[in-house]
Amino acid sequence: MFHRTLVCLFAAFAIAVLASFLAATGWPVDLLAHFQTQYVIAGLMFAAGFVFFRNWNMAALAICLSVVALMRMGIFDNGRFAPTANAAEPAISVVTANLFGSAAALGNLVEENSARGFDLMILTELPVPADQGLLDRFEGMLHVAGTRHQALGGRPAAVILSRTAPHSVELIPVGGNPYAITKAIYCGVQAEPCVSVFAVHTLPPFRRDFYLHQTDILQKLASEVSRTPGPVLVAGDMNAASWAPLLKRFQETAGVRKAVCGTRWTPTWLAPVPGIGLELDHFFVRSGLAVKNCELGHFNGSDHWPIFAEFTVTDGKTSD
Repeated sequence: MFHRTLVCLFAAFAIAVLASFLAATGWPVDLLAHFQTQYVIAGLMFAAGFVFFRNWNMAALAICLSVVALMRMGIFDNGRFAPTANAAEPAISVVTANLFGSAAALGNLVEENSARGFDLMILTELPVPADQGLLDRFEGMLHVAGTRHQALGGRPAAVILSRTAPHSVELIPVGGNPYAITKAIYCGVQAEPCVSVFAVHTLPPFRRDFYLHQTDILQKLASEVSRTPGPVLVAGDMNAASWAPLLKRFQETAGVRKAVCGTRWTPTWLAPVPGIGLELDHFFVRSGLAVKNCELGHFNGSDHWPIFAEFTVTDGKTSD
């Protein structure tokens, strides 16, 4: 009886793994592409179960599907990832965090800022408006790129806090969202050239309309990044794994590379729950912005874990 149940569950698992190859066709199959890490773990668990029942052929098939899922993650594709550069130049300290409307998460981030002294903070789903009251909580933060209410809980938008005044700020609308993309250019964070920062928070693709809006935002973002000269940093909660078709297409079109924060598959959403978490929060860099280091933060009261990074401006050879 248990063996028959195992076989039935395995059949469903195999269908999901194989159907994920069709993810680029759109919603709802797109959802299957985000769970490759879970497929890897599930395949190994099925293999162990079949070994227990001495069903060697099924165990081998489970391992093969696990390997297929691992390859689909693209974690061995060095071209997708920005190399780490131990540059001597001063680093730009950056955090991106989805606070999930949590006052506790905001308080913990205030403490992190006191310890690390961030230069830039990309924040989504704030529990309070992005106004002077928010800036007063963060020592050294003097400027907000974005409107007061655009990044409150449940809203698909991001704001940027900074120590240095932005040279320019542009709020780029997509569809019915007037704040879909926040673009700010900073010329005083480090020596020239200026750094263009794009901050986003897309809707999770749980519904078809959410998926279509996410697609529109990422397409617009790729277009804006591709025609922006100089060093570029893209950050935020994109509600997509980097190996999913939408983000792979975004990377290719925008010409950006993902900063590795932890490992190449480290989850940022529900991070400590084995086999469940997804990597939904990202840093992407291009054109002379090198990754000095990047790490996953700790639980702070939100369902997303913050990621902390340091970047240096280079001659362009490192990140292109």
